[in-house]
Amino acid sequence: MHHNVYLAQVNNRFGDQAFLPYSVGVIQAHCQRQPEIAENFRFQEFIFLRENVDHVARRFRDPRVLGISCYIWNWEYSRALARAVRSAHPDCLIVMGGPQVPLDSKEFFKLNPFVDILVHHEGEFAFADILRESLLPDPDYSKISGLSVRTQNSECIRTSAREAVKDVNQLASPYLAGTFDALIDLPYRWNASHETNRGCPYSCTFCDWGSAVFTKLRHFDDDRLMKELDWFGRHRIEILYNCDANFGIVPRDIGLSKKLAEVRTDYGYPVQFRPSFAKKSGPAVFEIAKVLQEVGLQRGITLSMQSMSDDCLTVIKRRNIKQDNLTELLNLYRSHGMPTYTELILGLPGETLESFRQGVSRLFGAGQHEGLLIYLCELLPNSEMATLHYRTLHSIRTTRLPMLLGYATPSADDIQEYFDVVIETATLPFEDWQKCFMLAWAVQCFHCLNISQALAMFFWTEFGLEYHAFYEELMEFAAANPELMLGQHYADTVAVMLEGTNGIGMGRPVPGFGELVWYPEEASFLSMITRKDQLFSELSSFIRQLASHHDLPMPTPLLEDLISYQKESLVDPLSLAESHLHLRYNLSHYFEEIYYGRTPKLSASDCDVTLQAIDEYRGDLSKYAIQAVRYGRKNNHLRRSAIRIEQTAADAM
Repeated sequence: MHHNVYLAQVNNRFGDQAFLPYSVGVIQAHCQRQPEIAENFRFQEFIFLRENVDHVARRFRDPRVLGISCYIWNWEYSRALARAVRSAHPDCLIVMGGPQVPLDSKEFFKLNPFVDILVHHEGEFAFADILRESLLPDPDYSKISGLSVRTQNSECIRTSAREAVKDVNQLASPYLAGTFDALIDLPYRWNASHETNRGCPYSCTFCDWGSAVFTKLRHFDDDRLMKELDWFGRHRIEILYNCDANFGIVPRDIGLSKKLAEVRTDYGYPVQFRPSFAKKSGPAVFEIAKVLQEVGLQRGITLSMQSMSDDCLTVIKRRNIKQDNLTELLNLYRSHGMPTYTELILGLPGETLESFRQGVSRLFGAGQHEGLLIYLCELLPNSEMATLHYRTLHSIRTTRLPMLLGYATPSADDIQEYFDVVIETATLPFEDWQKCFMLAWAVQCFHCLNISQALAMFFWTEFGLEYHAFYEELMEFAAANPELMLGQHYADTVAVMLEGTNGIGMGRPVPGFGELVWYPEEASFLSMITRKDQLFSELSSFIRQLASHHDLPMPTPLLEDLISYQKESLVDPLSLAESHLHLRYNLSHYFEEIYYGRTPKLSASDCDVTLQAIDEYRGDLSKYAIQAVRYGRKNNHLRRSAIRIEQTAADAM
């Protein structure tokens, strides 16, 4: 008699894109290698999309064991699925694992009595042991290491810790073993996950990566990895996600990148490659970027920061690339046409309002204009930051927010996911956190998405007005003029922020731009971009007021040129790719010098300038939203570059 096993690793669908359930795929591939398991169990279809949990449970046929892989984006769904399966199939053994399963499980089963077993850390060997034990007349799961086991009265038995898998090559590849053969022909554009090693040498307190897979790197064999890369090409994988904590940290990653480039050339797939690059961006990462650039797979190099404050970095145990070589790295990648991006996390312990403000200005001053992404600090359940000791030490206060699953397609289930966001620490009172939030909105919406990028660069370069001060004054202008479009969006964002701190989701749809839900800065941007004339009329008023307030020498022709240049450089969904304008100052050359880290010199110069965008959208708002904003915000898709500058006859004389 064969017993049925169901494995679930549920993710959202993104249009017609779906994820192959890699984590449970590795578990299944490993288990099917074990003779006793192969003889006694049959693995049924994967549960990998969000569906109505009752419908899913009713599809099960005599399930002996259900294994669920849990992540922050599917935790509530996974609990609901377990509850539904318990109701429909009371005798099914329900096992949960994955990064979201709490290491502190003492009270877990009292709150979740429908779950039988938790697997902590790596699950392949533990799940195989569970299946073997389940075959016994009177199974005792407390004998298996690495588990939390529910007793009859919903108490918790925590078994001994399980060592990490020392030789990861004992684990079968679900790709090469045919584990996904039944899925791959379904009508989806598939995204796949690829791990070349396990482990992370860093111990950042906000992250649970190191705790989840331990710190020593354990490598999969080259031959296996090369064959998997071929598999991704042959099976037309749309987006390949590299799962290493630090891709580029070991020398062989260059060779793997070259193999991936060959696969892309031979098959046209993967279409995109998304690694988490090494925390320290050195020559190896640059070499990898060049290889990927040649075949169109380089979508952005991470120049890792998270905070620009030395005090904060000490508190969170973060090793960074040297801040004094950030400008050098940015110029290196920009000179080779390679986009970069830098991430900051708002709400980290040790950060202050002033350090956050100065950090934003330092990043822009170093040249990171397009690719600044600012995220809210999430409290991951198994991170050091989530421990009671750490939270008490740093006076961390959080709020529970509905999760914004960025750009996901609405699903058939109505189960909301949540995450805990830091809104106050010992060094960042709640009032200061709000100021940081609004600054983060302003710099991302107006600077990084290129509404006022050149304007802020000019005021910093010519007059020393720091970037954070420029955007704080822009917000003051907006707040003082609530009847303006700028004022309305400022007020709306303040409301979104305050709703968020009270547990209401911050994501917003934008009419006309598809079904997707957008982050606050993107929602504001998309709402304003189709009213470009009004937007720049209001910006012109702000710039005049700013110059007057600071008593700055701004001749009217220069001010008009600045507004004209900024407006035409901003790519919108309605205009053609090519734009023409007449300037009385050398602004095109001036800003190019700034972008490449050189000192510009402003001069009067009558010229006709032709600017060129990477693409044009001919009124297709959905295409613009996806390609220019979602994917293109850090790839210069929102800024036209000069392709031709012609001196006019008057200037030539």
